[in-house]
Amino acid sequence: MSIHLHTRSCYTLLESTVRIEQLAARAAQYGYEATALTDRNVLFGVPSFLAACKKYGVRPIVGMEVICSYHEMSVPFVLLARDNMGYLDLIRLSSKLNSIQKECTLEDLSACSPHCFLIAYGEGGYPDSELVNQNHEGLYEKLKTMKEELPPFDMALSYQEALLWKDRNALLKRMCLSLNIRTLALNKVFYLDESDAADYRIVRGIKSGTNLNDPTLSMIRGRHYLNPMEMNALYDADDLARTEEIASQCRCDFMLGKSDLPEYQTKNNVPAKEYLPALCKAGLSKRLGGKIENRYAVRLVYELSVISHMNFENYFLIVYDFIRYARSKNIYIGPGRGSAAGSLVAYCLGITQIDPLKYDLLFERFLNPERVSMPDIDTDIPDDRRGEVIDYVVEKYGRDHVANIITFGTFGARAAIRDVGKVCGFMQKDIETLTRLIGNRPGTTLESAYRSNQRLRQAVDASASMARLYETAKRLEGLPRHASTHAAGIVMSRLPLRDIVPTIELNEGMTTVQYTMEYLEERGLIKMDFLGLRNLSIIDEIVRKIQQDDPSFRIMDIPLDDPAVYELFSRADTTGVFQFESEGMKNLLRRMKPANYEDMTAALALFRPASAESIPAYIANKANPALIRYPLKELEPVLKSTYGVMIFQEQAMSTARIAAGFTLGKADVLRKAMSKKNEKQIEALRTEFMSGCAENGVNQKTAEELFELVSRFGGYGFNKSHAVAYGLVAYQTAYVKAHWPLYFYQSLLNSVIGDEYRSSQYVDECRRRSIKVLHPDVNRSGLECTLIDGMILLPLSMVKNVGVHAANIIIEERNRGGLYIDFYDFVARMLIHKVGRVVIEQLIDAGACDGFSLGRKTMKSSMDEAIAYGELVQVGNGTQMSIDLGLVSKPVPLRLKEDREEMAENEKAALGFCLSEQPIVMIRQRNNITEPPLSVISGMIGKVYGFALITHVKTHRTKRGEMMAFLKLSDETAEMDIAVMPKLYSRVGAVLLRGTYIRFNGRISEEGSMIADDIIAVPKK
Repeated sequence: MSIHLHTRSCYTLLESTVRIEQLAARAAQYGYEATALTDRNVLFGVPSFLAACKKYGVRPIVGMEVICSYHEMSVPFVLLARDNMGYLDLIRLSSKLNSIQKECTLEDLSACSPHCFLIAYGEGGYPDSELVNQNHEGLYEKLKTMKEELPPFDMALSYQEALLWKDRNALLKRMCLSLNIRTLALNKVFYLDESDAADYRIVRGIKSGTNLNDPTLSMIRGRHYLNPMEMNALYDADDLARTEEIASQCRCDFMLGKSDLPEYQTKNNVPAKEYLPALCKAGLSKRLGGKIENRYAVRLVYELSVISHMNFENYFLIVYDFIRYARSKNIYIGPGRGSAAGSLVAYCLGITQIDPLKYDLLFERFLNPERVSMPDIDTDIPDDRRGEVIDYVVEKYGRDHVANIITFGTFGARAAIRDVGKVCGFMQKDIETLTRLIGNRPGTTLESAYRSNQRLRQAVDASASMARLYETAKRLEGLPRHASTHAAGIVMSRLPLRDIVPTIELNEGMTTVQYTMEYLEERGLIKMDFLGLRNLSIIDEIVRKIQQDDPSFRIMDIPLDDPAVYELFSRADTTGVFQFESEGMKNLLRRMKPANYEDMTAALALFRPASAESIPAYIANKANPALIRYPLKELEPVLKSTYGVMIFQEQAMSTARIAAGFTLGKADVLRKAMSKKNEKQIEALRTEFMSGCAENGVNQKTAEELFELVSRFGGYGFNKSHAVAYGLVAYQTAYVKAHWPLYFYQSLLNSVIGDEYRSSQYVDECRRRSIKVLHPDVNRSGLECTLIDGMILLPLSMVKNVGVHAANIIIEERNRGGLYIDFYDFVARMLIHKVGRVVIEQLIDAGACDGFSLGRKTMKSSMDEAIAYGELVQVGNGTQMSIDLGLVSKPVPLRLKEDREEMAENEKAALGFCLSEQPIVMIRQRNNITEPPLSVISGMIGKVYGFALITHVKTHRTKRGEMMAFLKLSDETAEMDIAVMPKLYSRVGAVLLRGTYIRFNGRISEEGSMIADDIIAVPKK
């Protein structure tokens, strides 16, 4: 039986619609013993191809389509791996083609030849032009030259329906045989079914940015996955036999051996198994001031024994090294992240700043001796300095040993509609209608949107055009659209990466592995996450400012029992505080009123769907300890810190240990089984749990209740190690907010330049705290917020349509030529740098020219005169321009009276917010609005009436397909969230737009959430 030896998958991006799973399934359906994957230049899909072939019982053949540069021509070949060495040759060639060179050379073919089959194209290949032009003599000479100069190869005879091409193939075959070049049957597969030809044309159109009217975007038929009968009907028996012969000789197990982490070079080449314990003992002594309690010593010995047994010393030393480097460069590394905060070894090495014994954190949650898995230490780094740490790792271990991890952006539901609509020429209103009805809820597919959304179903079912658009987009949904890199992950390898996995250069400076994250560990490649965290950048910037006043200040030395911090949390004054900014979290804080660090970390866990129903019990027990009931008295030490309520995974694990006698390792196995919903394993562990409880004297009813509790929080509870670590970042943020608010808001605003919504939110917060925020100023502002006499001066880069480039010009010209004397001097000096009217008018509206004391309306009305004056005073030869203010007299402007409301609106348009006079105050006065401000309403329960500005709108589609919305409201005193349910939304949804002023009434629950009963838009004028 013939075998398909040339199949492009969807991983030849936008040049195939073949999905990997469907390819393997179709091969099995047709009874093919094997099938090949041959994407162009890349091996992106190989791991999933191997897995799919194993699933369907099909032998995988891995190959690659390449273009060989030969006699100044581009000659296509298919290379198929005969064995593991051939697979390695393909890995190396793909890496080369995606980095230093873009075309395969004769030398590359020769290098691959011993372990790969080389197949040259007939149709679409080197002989094509001679066949078309009937230059038989020239064709023969070309084939003869190929035979003499190339490594051994086969010539592929590709299927063509036209009789003309059958004759040409027959001629080509005769010539090849006369030169002892073997021929074979090679059907190019670019889509799975014949009916997919149109979709293949569409993805090509998406790639080229054209549409179906483009004559170059022709329909290419006959490129589907033929069944055996079709293959037998189209090709000669001997060519099919040769295809089968090649397929039978491609025998790879794809086991190239595993890599490992690079070797960390210890001082004096001390073995890692000796060096790590020595470092840890020294680190522990330093942490505890030389007084090491026995429980710490025992825990350290235990952790080191587990690490040694798993041979993970090198991993810890590598992480220790780059974190030590970062700190040596004054890069603030986060105190910890995830389960790694439960490791005493990590604490001793300075990898984390969390004492795991102090907070009852479990090492087994991080590294389980009973469930072999790779360690996973993620590192938080200020987002503006992440690159420095990665550069150090690359430099230390080498570019060939450190790489980014590839990810693929796929066609989402809305993107598929837009792309298909554009290429196929559907009406724009139909495209917009469908994308709007689909919504932007993460994870929404076209199928799920259609099932859950009645309005979408009606639109699709009522229009043949929309139905075609929907169905076409649905077929393409999920296909890879582009390649990019994982936001945080990198891999490291002791062996050169190109000897393990193929690589690609997606951006300058660093290699990327072609295989996605889930396929790397089996190849011995360990992922490490270097996460850029904006909040660490904020803390780092604030600390540097504080240290200018107090050089001895260290953020890690701040007390964790500061009353001012817990007062801040209790009143939910947490705008800008890491993890505590959302209105839902603020409502929780107001109710629970955290009084200590344990309370604060509990809040992080409670504000998760799995723990939400535990909130009332937690708050009640905290307020009245007499209500606390422990399922077993032995569990009091485990649950005491959370007032008898289980909220953490570690509490579930400890419960299994105490009640059922599980080791913590086995308890973690149970946790993992719960999270993976492994029913078979869960049932086996349940039996063991119940038996263990019985042996420990726990009655069956209590044991069943405990297992239910452990099941729930083991699988879906929050990781306490992560909560404690991230709680520290939150506490540090709140601490500097409470004690250095000016530095805090300056850095906070710097972190959101370009984000209009957050900038507006934080400026409003400053106003409520009586922190003066100054307009940008062309004579004083820089690229970031600065402090002047206890006030925050906004940067020029915060003005819309100005940007960093124009802002830099203003600053550099000011530094070169001195302060701008007046408005006309400023305009003239801007014109020589090609900064024109639009930018200058935006600066005027933003208040950046107020220092010239002309009035904004006056300056804008005299722009024509100012530009004319600026052009007249220019001197120079066109390339070296300057100004001479003495050439002509300056204009004398007609001073105009400002319109307060117009000025406020223009300022808001230029900055995204208003500093001069808030429009909401003017509108409140003009309309005699007497409703109380939001600061009063936020403390009420029950029926409320209010007036506010909509600053953010988030629409949501319910399971019944009805639209509702969540609004963020703001006035001059506070912010609030309000939910608009479907019935009201159907009536007022059209006016629920950002920037709309509304009068509303609604009800606030005891939990602090508000639902609107009615909303009326208030006109701005």
